[in-house]
Amino acid sequence: MGYAKPLSHTPRLLTNFDIIAFGGPQFTNTENAEIHALGVASDQVKHTSGSDRALASHYMNASIFVYPSKYEGFGFPPLEAMNQNCPVASSNTSSMPEIIGTAAEFFDPNSSSDISRAIEDVVYSSSRSAELVTLGQARVQNFTWEKCALETLETYQKFIKPF
Repeated sequence: MGYAKPLSHTPRLLTNFDIIAFGGPQFTNTENAEIHALGVASDQVKHTSGSDRALASHYMNASIFVYPSKYEGFGFPPLEAMNQNCPVASSNTSSMPEIIGTAAEFFDPNSSSDISRAIEDVVYSSSRSAELVTLGQARVQNFTWEKCALETLETYQKFIKPF
């Protein structure tokens, strides 16, 4: 549960922000113990779940979406956040740089200090935050369902011979 570490690394992040974990099961006793050991108040880390509408609302109201994934097949969550005008900080591993392009503040997911740096570079700079929102709005246009369908059709047409 490494996502709480960056918050505990810097007092101002710990003072000014909460973490919302959306989806998945409730925190385990081990995860709750780690949150407590990091000095993060239990009411600062909230677990919630719900509909796509609820998730979109969280994105729209967030100061930043932090994606510390070490392996990702495609990376829908950062694109979902961008689609809701939420600035993104993401790991620099796996498919994330290719999917996100320049529309996020990247960090090494194995370095809690680098994660803290990336978060602070966005949440304490209104210009960087606004820049990432603008870049994110442009980036999501590369991943529409219409474009996916057209590219899939083109691929099929290349490999399927007419009868």
